[in-house]
Amino acid sequence: MNNLLKTLIVEDETRGRKALKAMLSDINEVVLVGESPDVEDAIIKIQIHNPDLILLDIEMPSKNGFDLLAAMPNRSFDVIFTTAYDSYALKAIKCSAIDYLLKPIHPEELKLAIKKTIEKRKQIQHQSNLQMNNLLDNLKTINKQSFKLSLPNASGSVFVAINEIIRCESDANYTRFFLEKDAKVMLVSKTLKDYDELLTDFGFCRVHHSHLINLKFIKKYIRGEGGTVVMLDGTEVEVSRRKREAFQKALENYTTIL
Repeated sequence: MNNLLKTLIVEDETRGRKALKAMLSDINEVVLVGESPDVEDAIIKIQIHNPDLILLDIEMPSKNGFDLLAAMPNRSFDVIFTTAYDSYALKAIKCSAIDYLLKPIHPEELKLAIKKTIEKRKQIQHQSNLQMNNLLDNLKTINKQSFKLSLPNASGSVFVAINEIIRCESDANYTRFFLEKDAKVMLVSKTLKDYDELLTDFGFCRVHHSHLINLKFIKKYIRGEGGTVVMLDGTEVEVSRRKREAFQKALENYTTIL
């Protein structure tokens, strides 16, 4: 049992707990140490079993999954969130680089999330707590533009305010982040496509296969076959002909997402 991932299910629906238990029974790397229908019971079970992993439902009566995390600041466990809704909260979760599963949960998706958790636990637990604390901070912000984004680096992760990212540029399988603060540039080991999918909801637009820009930092747009965007830091970014129409539409609609 020492080599197995001790797992606790926190889910208010009986049917949901049964489904998760059945899926976990097919994963050799885990052992189920308990299940809880609510936050109060979960806190007791955590103190008793000291789990490595919690499968945590977000929406529950009385208190939700985030209330559980806030009540336990000294966490030694990892979390995989489960939810039926692609909500505002999920944007905060994605920005903090924490795993989640949308219901109904597919067994293969659960297996993959478990595998990622096992690999992550080989790293320093302190990093997981930083990501979780970043999530809780994100959830407290009124404006999602103030969310902080978890960016992987050689030592773990750094957390960057989304509203300070001027633009992102593709560099093969890496992405360069150009930041407003101190004109800093960061190289991150994920593709631009990964951040395109995440940051579109935060006022960013993919204007070229190599460029993702924050509409907030546009100084002017020079029309042409595709055109050129001049950013507030003086950078000129090409707009591809294929992306021009989508960019112009995003620019028109920008004020509606603030």
